Amino acid sequence: MKRSPTFLLIASLALCGVAACSRSSAPAATVGSGTGTGAGTGGTGGNGSGCADLRAGHKNAYFGDLHTHTSYSLDAYFFNAVNDPRAAHEFAKGQPGGLPGLGSDDPYTKQREVTIGRPLDFNAVTDHAEFLGGFINTCGRTAATQQVCDKEIGQGIRGDIVNIATGNTSFQQQMLQSLIADAPTSISAWATTKQINEDEYQPCVFTTLNAYEYSSNEQGQMFHRNVIFRGDALHTPLNVFSAVRPDTAINPQNGNDDWDLFDNLHLTCQSIPGCDVLTIPHNANLSDGRMWLPMNPNTGVPLGRKIDSTDIYMPMTESDAQLRRSLDMAVEMTQHKGQSECAVGLEGPYLQGEETACNFEMNKSVCRGLPDDPPTCAQFCKGDPATDPNFCTHRTKGVNLVDICGSTAPDGGSRPLHHPDATSTENCTAPLDYYRNAMAEGMAIRQTLGINPYKANIIAATDTHNGISGNAGERHFVGHGGVLDDEPREQLGFWNCPSGGDPTDPANCPGRVFQDFARNLNPGGLAGVWAPQNTRGDIWDAIHRGETWGTSGPRIKVRTVGGWQLPNDICDQLAAGKNPVDTGEVPGAIMGGNLPLPASGAPKIAVWAQQDPENYPLQSIDIVKGYVDANGKPRVKVFQNVAHTTDTVARPSMQDCSVKVGHHPEQLCTTWTDPEFDAGHDAYYYARVRELPSCRWSAWMCNVDQKVDCSQLNPANGMFPKNSKFSGYEGCCAISGAPGSFVGKNTFYTIEERAWASPIWYEHPLK
Repeated sequence: MKRSPTFLLIASLALCGVAACSRSSAPAATVGSGTGTGAGTGGTGGNGSGCADLRAGHKNAYFGDLHTHTSYSLDAYFFNAVNDPRAAHEFAKGQPGGLPGLGSDDPYTKQREVTIGRPLDFNAVTDHAEFLGGFINTCGRTAATQQVCDKEIGQGIRGDIVNIATGNTSFQQQMLQSLIADAPTSISAWATTKQINEDEYQPCVFTTLNAYEYSSNEQGQMFHRNVIFRGDALHTPLNVFSAVRPDTAINPQNGNDDWDLFDNLHLTCQSIPGCDVLTIPHNANLSDGRMWLPMNPNTGVPLGRKIDSTDIYMPMTESDAQLRRSLDMAVEMTQHKGQSECAVGLEGPYLQGEETACNFEMNKSVCRGLPDDPPTCAQFCKGDPATDPNFCTHRTKGVNLVDICGSTAPDGGSRPLHHPDATSTENCTAPLDYYRNAMAEGMAIRQTLGINPYKANIIAATDTHNGISGNAGERHFVGHGGVLDDEPREQLGFWNCPSGGDPTDPANCPGRVFQDFARNLNPGGLAGVWAPQNTRGDIWDAIHRGETWGTSGPRIKVRTVGGWQLPNDICDQLAAGKNPVDTGEVPGAIMGGNLPLPASGAPKIAVWAQQDPENYPLQSIDIVKGYVDANGKPRVKVFQNVAHTTDTVARPSMQDCSVKVGHHPEQLCTTWTDPEFDAGHDAYYYARVRELPSCRWSAWMCNVDQKVDCSQLNPANGMFPKNSKFSGYEGCCAISGAPGSFVGKNTFYTIEERAWASPIWYEHPLK
């Protein structure tokens, strides 16, 4: 019987032996031993002398990327196979990184170069655990195997990118991954990755972290986590842990995926001396309500584990809440698939008062232009494409334009509010997909469980699939998916015929749609940490304790401190790199820490921020408060502009994107006192720092570099003529009308780059 090339490839992988790569387990022990003694695990990088910038009583600001994919990831291999983990680290250090050629169908040949400019201080390559390194190690052996893989697998993956990008993996891809789920290639790829990390680690100069991504996204619920280890190769597990099981394709269920990961890390890491680990949830905004499940009003707790071989979920237990709390140390507030702080129209019952800054880089939008849209949509989407934010002109239904989830479930069962039937597979989003609401929900859960299972701090990252760590600038954005989003047409959007046909001829293009799912992507962000020095142990420890912040790309510095009393010169101390809580001058809380008990008056929160010297001045500091009200309900309130510029804030120039610097400040600092504090209820406080408005990457491309004139669209098909210099730039226009009467208006998308500081927490004594 003749076998297809794909079958032979899969069969050859299966012959390597399932037993050799089965999931590891070990006796139970306490999470996080903290006894690492290997090179690079401690505070001095193994040399015992400390770094040159190590000073008593001081911590330094370091910037890095904690989420990078390379050719060792299944998806990135078929998008862009030119950068491996070593190339990613070298790029982060300032060396050129490679990319395929524009429009190239060959994602395996380096044809372009890009550089980061300022090097990063630290980097984590987080390739997908699911079949880690399998395709580059198997397909990349010879030109023949590469050609077979690309034809039989790669073309299918690239052709199904809309589903892949939204977490809806096709059945064919699920079958492929299930068949090779336990192939042992991940052991060698993980070992190679760790060896590269050791080779590239330069204590005091550049820190590498051993890490991978656990990528559960069955049935469209994307709830991924990056797994970050403190130690070197000797103090990490032999293999990564995958979310894909051999039966995933025929028995899809993600009900216990997060608990499977937590259990594995708890057991495996604790069998290894010096193995310390933390996890970082990301893309909660794409989890369909799955990342942070709501509490049951009858029990006061959310759903927990699923009972094996049943459809029954038990309420979360205190021990499981502690397990989750011990691992989920930080949340990725923003990355290339959007931010997870808050979203217009998803205020739910949480927001008390007004909020004007939730329009930033929204991936999903419930503002669909329909009469039953949430009322806040009209405050942002006023119908003028020259001033409306990017999300107001999203057009890809079911991907960017979605419904609110009417119900949420851990097993793929989240359902849109307007399509509640059990067979519906439409996308949706929920208020608890967003950090500020989830952290408040966790505080309400604490009143029953005695612990907040959702409590986590803040970082940001790029999630690049090009292996170019930290390349987070808006200007000359090169995309994140190699050959998938490296051309204007792919990045901005294009007319498509889903069932085949000619997109230039609407009459012969069944179901013609404008597909702009990539336009809502962005360059991503960076993580910032306050640490005594730049070593693996110190960087990891800073993330673990929460002395971190995330930015949308610029290297904005921000530091907060909380207390019942703060010194009058607190701003001067923070600007000088000192923290009076660290030095013991006053009792209080650093970023990520708890205010000391008992409460004495109202909390005072000091915030200091400094602009990126290579970007734009600062506009304001906002303080976001989450709390539990007198009725035990989770609430959020925003105190905007607690510190702000006194100069006039203007939008950038539509002609050249220039920003009027004026007399806007390089630094802002304030001490703010909560005017509504109730010592009997939990609260958190985090600072959000906003820059002056500047151009989004799409505005640079459309309005400055190409100077697109949307009035030249052909009214017959809503496209620019092929011989026009604007062909392929239709996504620069807000297009309305029908065949024969299409009209295009120029868009001008601006953003307020920002930074989010990890919260100061207050947890009142429970009775």
